[in-house]
Amino acid sequence: MGVDWYACSKCNDAYCDAGDYVSCECGESWCSDECAEEDKFQNEEDGFTPIGSEWSQDTSCKYCRKEDFDSETLLEFLLKELKMSRKELIKQYKESE
Repeated sequence: MGVDWYACSKCNDAYCDAGDYVSCECGESWCSDECAEEDKFQNEEDGFTPIGSEWSQDTSCKYCRKEDFDSETLLEFLLKELKMSRKELIKQYKESE
């Protein structure tokens, strides 16, 4: 039986699934209670129900509650808004150095 390693959603430190860690039902996970609390992880007493949705869950965090978004999601949004490809952004970044 193998051990999988993951990167903490908050601090990016590596942790294994055989040890202590915290995870939300949305799929986000953290290496410690402290990192999870900083990302506003919480146990839901009555279940978390997103606006306009019929499902609920026993845990939630700022990502599944749509209070914050990961950097990749924000980058993709900005590139779309700027009508720019990733390659174009890389080229522009290199020229600015």
